[in-house]
This record gives sequence, C-alpha cells and structure tokens, in this order.
Amino acid sequence: MIDFISHIRAVLYRNMIWARRSPFRLADVLIWPILTLFTLSFFLSAFGSDMQDFIGLIVLAVIGWRAVFFLTFETTAMFIEENWDKSLPNLLVSPISAFEIALGGAISGMYKTIAVIFICFGVGYLLYGFIPENIETFLFALLFMMLAGLSIGFTLFGLACVYDKRNVFTLSFLLPEVICVFSGPYYNVEDVFPPALAWFMNLFPTTHGFNIIKSIFGIAQVDYTMLFLTTGSWLILAFGINRIFYNIGRKRGTLTKVG
Repeated sequence: MIDFISHIRAVLYRNMIWARRSPFRLADVLIWPILTLFTLSFFLSAFGSDMQDFIGLIVLAVIGWRAVFFLTFETTAMFIEENWDKSLPNLLVSPISAFEIALGGAISGMYKTIAVIFICFGVGYLLYGFIPENIETFLFALLFMMLAGLSIGFTLFGLACVYDKRNVFTLSFLLPEVICVFSGPYYNVEDVFPPALAWFMNLFPTTHGFNIIKSIFGIAQVDYTMLFLTTGSWLILAFGINRIFYNIGRKRGTLTKVG
C-alpha cells in the first residue's frame, strides 16, 4: 500500500510539473470553462431571459461537463504523452504500473475539477449573484460525472495500447464532449430526442448525473436505479476493455512502440 501511494504521488507530481509548463493545461482550467459559462449566459441575456432562472443550472452543468472531460483526458493523456516523448518503455519497466499511471491521471483530473468549481462559483457570484444551494446534491452528481469520465478514460487508455495513439488522443478530446452534449446538460433528453434515442441516452450515467443537477432546479426527475446500474456497468466494461487491450498490446508489441 505504501508503494502504491508513493507511485500515485509520483504521477501527480509529474502532472503538476507539466501543468505549470503547459499553457494548454492551464487554459483547460482557467479559460475554457469560463468561456463556456459566458457564451451561455450572454446568449440568455441577449434574448431577455431572466438570468436568475438559469444561471445556477449553467454554472453547475458547466462544472459537471468539465469533470467528465478532465477525468477522461487526464486518465488517457499521460500514457500517450510519454509515448510521444519516447520514454514510455522506461516508464513501464519502472515500479509504476499502468493502472497507477491511469489512476494518477484521474486524480489529476479531479484536482482540475475542484479548481473549476471555485472559479465558476466565484464568477457566478461576482457577476450574477449566484449562491449555490443543495451543495450536497450537486457534489453527489459530480461524483458520478467523474466516475463516468474515469470509465471513458480507462477505455481509451486500453485502446491506446493497440491503436494509433494520435487517434486515441483526439478521441480523449471529442468523446466526452459528444457524450455530454447528448446527455442533456441543460435540457431533458426525452423532450428533445426521438424515443429510441432518448432510451439509448438513458444508458449513459452522464444523463442521470445531469438529471441530478437539473433536479436541484425542479426541471428533471432522477432515476437512481439507472444511475447506479449504468455507472457500475460502465466501470466494469472500462476496466475489462482496458485489461484486454493492454494484454493485446503486450503480445503484439504495440504497447511500447515509439517513434
């Protein structure tokens, strides 16, 4: 257990150093969430909507959305970046396991989510007077959003062991965004999509996570049974896919192929 904790700390330290040196990673936290928040709030104000009716939903949904992205991207990115730096073979023969690499990345994503919570709450309060209520309900929803991001990230981590890492890196950007926009962050999927597609989107834990957030404002009902079932299913599938493709990569020699 002591070794496990020290390995995770090493991954976190590495990611912290990279974040300090990378404008891209700082923009992830300091710029893109605020731009999204302003885009939606400016849109509402331009059409004369009552901001107080919607600003709370926008702030909380933006945080939940970024949580899915951060957990997905950070769980996948370190493995691929080490490959591009041609240092992945050295990393994988070290005492740090692939699971610890992914988990350390996921924790890095969680820290970025916490930073975005403070930033969005601060902007929401200073500019719009938004004071969050039912914070326990929101944090409960955020937990499941992060677990969904972890599931996507572990899946992509496994795929990167076999397939072109540039394509998987691109998916780590696109997939969480596509999943979140179709999961109903600001609307109910049943009100927008045909019944068959709405049924399919209810197989996503992100849909139920956003429903928890919307329930705070009285515009959605939460199916807790589906929330737990979909989250558990995604985690089991993600770990299974990760292990299967990790082993395939080892056998084919694609796991540490660099250059």
